[in-house]
Amino acid sequence: MSDTNHCVSKKLAKQPGVAVFVLEDLSSIRTQRRGKKMNKWLGSWAFFQQEQFLAYKAEALGKKVVHQDPRYTSQKCNVCKHIKRTNRHKSKFHCSNCGYQTHADLNASRNVRDDYILSSTHGTEEQGSVNTPYVSGNSVS
Repeated sequence: MSDTNHCVSKKLAKQPGVAVFVLEDLSSIRTQRRGKKMNKWLGSWAFFQQEQFLAYKAEALGKKVVHQDPRYTSQKCNVCKHIKRTNRHKSKFHCSNCGYQTHADLNASRNVRDDYILSSTHGTEEQGSVNTPYVSGNSVS
């Protein structure tokens, strides 16, 4: 697993045109109940190690790694920003508001990126804006 983490982090760090890597804060991922098989798989993966490898490799190349609050990123449409729990079903994302469809993880990763960009351009308290999910006039369902 360590070798895989090294190879993946090296490839990521060397991505051209990327100055900042925005990662979800996964500190509570092992405390969630997702079923015996999934919990065992998640429990054996070295998330922290992967993050550390990426951080030092990115830093060596003059890049940085930041963390973003993942709340609502899997439920929010990256196109219209509508948030609804039923928008995501396993690996499929289908917005009930605008009809946008894509892979659920791709949609969520775009939301993590966009939330970071929004939090770094608004407000003076970075931590406060990072922890507040962006909702454009839509209620959380």
